[in-house]
Amino acid sequence: MKKNTYSLKVTILIATIALLTGCETGVKNKTEKTTVAPSGIVDKGTSGYVGNQKSTGNIKTPKIFSNSATPGYYLQVGYFEQSKPNQTFMKHLNNSNFNYTVLDKNGDHYALIGAYFSYNQAKSKISSVRSSLNNKAFVVQVLRP
Repeated sequence: MKKNTYSLKVTILIATIALLTGCETGVKNKTEKTTVAPSGIVDKGTSGYVGNQKSTGNIKTPKIFSNSATPGYYLQVGYFEQSKPNQTFMKHLNNSNFNYTVLDKNGDHYALIGAYFSYNQAKSKISSVRSSLNNKAFVVQVLRP
């Protein structure tokens, strides 16, 4: 009888360890799927009016991870690969009367209007931004990494 009790305890202990190990592995390997903000790539000498997101019916907001920008929703009006926005583009931003930020991420620069508290609030401003700055502006979400 003692041998059966010992065997049962060992079996329970092994099963518990296996269960806990499996749970820990599942938590560590869990990753969040995110999309990178799709944007047009601009040649260094161009004006910088870019963007190519199309409406798909379901809302999948592109995400930009940044430690420097205020988290929230923005309207992306420009993307500059490995260069800063040119003077013409910055003049249009300065004259637009919109709150904006130019986010530097690994040498790439995102020109963003906002921040807005919600997707709907940002979306409600898109028509005025498109008419005055960029007809292809779209909503992105800035998050902390």
